[in-house]
Amino acid sequence: MSKISSYQLFVITFIFQLGTTVIFGFGGSAGRDAWISQLVSLCLGILVILVYTTLMRMNPGLTLVQWFPAQFGRWIGVPIAFLYPLLFLYHLGRILADVRDMVSTTILFNTPFFIIEGIFIILIAYCAFGGIEVIARLGEAVFPLILIMFSIQVILLFFTNVMHIDNFRPILENGWAPIWKVAFPGGMTQPFGESIVLAMFWTDTKHPEKIMKITIIASVFSGIMITIWDILAISVFGSLFSHFLYPLYTLLGTISIGNFIENLQIFGGLYFFSTAFLKSTVTLLSSLKGFQQLIGMKDFRILIIPASVIAFFMGISMSKNISEHIYFHFMKIVLPYLWIPLLLILPTILLIVTWIRQKVFKIKS
Repeated sequence: MSKISSYQLFVITFIFQLGTTVIFGFGGSAGRDAWISQLVSLCLGILVILVYTTLMRMNPGLTLVQWFPAQFGRWIGVPIAFLYPLLFLYHLGRILADVRDMVSTTILFNTPFFIIEGIFIILIAYCAFGGIEVIARLGEAVFPLILIMFSIQVILLFFTNVMHIDNFRPILENGWAPIWKVAFPGGMTQPFGESIVLAMFWTDTKHPEKIMKITIIASVFSGIMITIWDILAISVFGSLFSHFLYPLYTLLGTISIGNFIENLQIFGGLYFFSTAFLKSTVTLLSSLKGFQQLIGMKDFRILIIPASVIAFFMGISMSKNISEHIYFHFMKIVLPYLWIPLLLILPTILLIVTWIRQKVFKIKS
C-alpha cells in the first residue's frame, strides 16, 4: 500500500483546518477582539492536538477507531469507536449544508439546494474512490494556489487603502470574557479538535515519528492564517465585523484599485470551495475507513455511494437556513452534545486510561 509523505500530511492538515472557517471567519461574537480569540484558541487547540498525537504514539500502528478497543476492551471499546465514523458522516452533512447556504446566498441565488449539494457530493464521491493518496496529491496542487490567492488579497487590500488601525481600538473593551467564550470550547474544537479525523490516516504516513511535529506546525500555520484574515477584516470593518455572516467574502468586495481591479469575491469562492472540498473528502474517507475497520470489510469503496447519499440528504434536511444551521444546530446541539464529549472528553479519558495501563500496571508487573 502506498503511503503519504510528510509534506502531504502537512498540506492535508493545513487545508483541512482552514476548511469552512476560511469563509465564515472566526470569533465574530468577540467583535474587534476576534483575532485575540483566535490566538487563544490556537494555544488551546495545540493542547488538543497533543492529546491526539500522544494517543497515536501510545498506540503505534493503530487508527482512531482501534485505540478504544485496544485500551477499553472489545465490549466497551467497539461501541465507543463506532461513534466516530458516525460523527464524521454527520459532519460531512454539515459541510454540505455550509456549501449549500454559502452558494445560495452569495453566488447562485435561485439555484435549488439539491443541485448545489448534488454536484458537490458527486465530486467528493468520485475523488473518494482514489483513496487518501489521491487526496494528498490534490492537496499538493491546491496548497500553493491558496497561498498565492492569499498574498494577492493582502497586497490589493493594502493598495486599496481601506484598512485602518484605529478599528482595533479599544482592545479588550469588554474584557476577556467574550474571548474565552469564543475560544472555549468552540474555538479549540473548530478547527483543531476536528483534526481527530486525520487520526484515521496517520498510519498511512511514511514517517510516523514525524506526525506530532508536522501536525503541530500545520496547526500553527492554519491558526496564524485565520488570525491574519480576522485582522484584515477588523482593520476594514471594525466592530461591524461581528455583523457579517461571510466576512472574508464581504472583505474582498471592498477591493477597488483604479476602478479596474474590483469585485474579487471570486477569490472567496475559490478559497471556500478548495478547502471545503478537501475537508469534505477527507471526512468522508475517514468515516468509511472507520466503518471498514470496525466491521472487518476488505474494501471501503463499496460504502462510498450509500454514505454519500446519506450525507446528501442530511445536508439538505438538517436545517432550513443558515441561522438555524449555525446558531441553533451548531451552538445548541453539535458543540455541547457531540464535539465536547467526542473531541475533548473521551480522548482525554482514553489518554489517562492508556497511561495507567502502560505505565502503572507495567511497573507493578
